[in-house]
Amino acid sequence: MRIFGLYLKRIVKRRLTLIFMVLLPVLFTFMVVTQYNDATKVTLAMYVPDPAVDSYVSAMLEKQDVTLIHAKDADSAIQTSANLGIVFTSTAGELFDNPGAMKIESYAKEVNFNSKSLEVKLNSIFSSLQTLASNAPDAGAFQESMKLMADSPAPVTIKPSILGNPNAVVLTSTFNMIVFIMLFLTMTNTLLFLGDKVHSTTERVLLTAKNKLSYYLQTVSVFAAIGIVQFLLMIALMSGAFGIDLELSAFHLLLLVLAYGLLNVIAAGIGLLLVSRTTKQSTGRLLVTVVSLPLAMLGGTLWPSSIMPEGMQRFARILPTRWITELNTELFSGFTGSGSAVTVHFVSLLGCAALIFLLLTRVKTQDI
Repeated sequence: MRIFGLYLKRIVKRRLTLIFMVLLPVLFTFMVVTQYNDATKVTLAMYVPDPAVDSYVSAMLEKQDVTLIHAKDADSAIQTSANLGIVFTSTAGELFDNPGAMKIESYAKEVNFNSKSLEVKLNSIFSSLQTLASNAPDAGAFQESMKLMADSPAPVTIKPSILGNPNAVVLTSTFNMIVFIMLFLTMTNTLLFLGDKVHSTTERVLLTAKNKLSYYLQTVSVFAAIGIVQFLLMIALMSGAFGIDLELSAFHLLLLVLAYGLLNVIAAGIGLLLVSRTTKQSTGRLLVTVVSLPLAMLGGTLWPSSIMPEGMQRFARILPTRWITELNTELFSGFTGSGSAVTVHFVSLLGCAALIFLLLTRVKTQDI
């Protein structure tokens, strides 16, 4: 284990590498979780000059968990970044006199599920407002009815229930992003062996190993250990800082730890194979970029593989990044009965790691 200890110390002593190893998982996890929270939060910007109508609409929307932004004028409501913006200029008196002449302008910056769900909620609120105006004997009674409705609890309480893991989207997206981070960072870190190769340090290190397989097993194990530490950091961050329940059994959590360890083994092995093909740092960086980016993009770490052309999807099925993103989807879905798919992906990762070690043992000693 001398080679393992030697290379682990060398990587940890590189301050910039150590900073990236710690900060990148933290940074990307925060970005993905923030994006998910923003996407699922329903916001409405509205401009309602009449205080009585504004109080009624605001109270009814808050009962439906809508985040309200009270615009200072009509332009601010229409040019908002919220899911939907509305301008309601009818006063309580005008509504009472003519309930059918309700004046509403709305604007959705992007038509999506949140904007459509807001429209449904607003339609129900405005319909009830018209009903109150039509049934009130006078304007004072109409305003009193609005106040009573606003102050009363919601007549129907709806509690959404999601099949499977309710956090499946954010968890899968986060861990898919970590696949990309680990892949690129690990392959980049293997470039430090180029200096050893040029200065014949590797040849001296090889003398302490029984054979090339022993050398590569210890070298690649360094990156596997680093990957497991990064993964555990992600788990602690998700559970502690963001309070997200992973809803994983101890067995599935162990599978993920092993899978991400295997990912680092594969990435390090590919990086060492690339190192064996050159002695220049510039060429090594180019090779790492050329190999890692297609692996990440085709493997579904940056976007779902399902949106790619059929030919690219077929090719992606043989990539280790695709296997681990599919493994993320299966384990974080919250559904049972996916044991066969999990087993296939995990065995595929093991097979890929074994193949890479076989290729590494075929590398000529002078090229290591």
